[in-house]
Amino acid sequence: MSNTDKPHISITRHFKDGIKNVRFLLRDTLFNKKNRKALQNKNFSIIGSDCTAGCVCKDLRIKMNSPTRNFYFEANDYIKFCQNLPYYLSLSLSDDSEPSQTEYLTAMCGDIRLFLVHYDSVQQAKEEWERRKGRVNLNNLFFLMNDRNNCSEETIKAFDELPYPNKICFTHQRYPQYKSAYYIPGSEDSEYLESLMTYIHPWWIKRYYDYFDFVSWLNHGVQSN
Repeated sequence: MSNTDKPHISITRHFKDGIKNVRFLLRDTLFNKKNRKALQNKNFSIIGSDCTAGCVCKDLRIKMNSPTRNFYFEANDYIKFCQNLPYYLSLSLSDDSEPSQTEYLTAMCGDIRLFLVHYDSVQQAKEEWERRKGRVNLNNLFFLMNDRNNCSEETIKAFDELPYPNKICFTHQRYPQYKSAYYIPGSEDSEYLESLMTYIHPWWIKRYYDYFDFVSWLNHGVQSN
C-alpha cells in the first residue's frame, strides 16, 4: 500500500463510522426510546441461543439477567440446555479440550459447547458466566432461539415442546404447526434466517429482530404470527 492510499482509507473509515454513529443515534431516539417507555416487565431473564437477547436488552437498557450472552449454541445443544436448565446453570465453564472448528474460541458447559463470538478469552467468558448466572430469575423466564446453527424442523419441534409458556423461535419460513415459531421475512431463499442483528436496509434503523414486538412479549407473554 502506498502512502497516497492511506488518507483515502482513513476518510472512508471515518465516513463509515460516522454513518454508524448517526444510525445508532436515530435508532435509539426514534425507536428504542419508545420501547423503553412502554416496557413494564423489567426483572426478566431471556435464555437465548445466540447474541440476539443481549442486543434486545441493550436496546431496552435492561440488565441482562442471564449468562447466555456474547456466544451461541449449536441448536440441539441449546434445546438440551433448556431441557435441563437448573443443572447447566449450576455448572462452571471449562476449557474445551477439542480444537475449535470455527474462527471463535470455545468453552464447555458440561457436555455442551459454547462458541464465544464476542469474548477475547475463555477466562473472560468464565468470569462473565459466573457473574450472570446468579442473576437468572427462574420465575420470569423467556426463551429465544432461531433456525440458525444447524437447526432442523425436529429441533423447532423440540423447542415447541419445552415446558415453558414464553418461548419464541424465529424462522425463515412459516411453521404454522408450531405455536412458538415466528416467521421473519427476508430469508426465504436461504437455508436459514439472516442474522437478526443485521439491519433490514443498510441506510435505515430497523434490524431483522424488530419484526417482532419484544416489548409486548415481555410485558404480556406469548405471541404468534
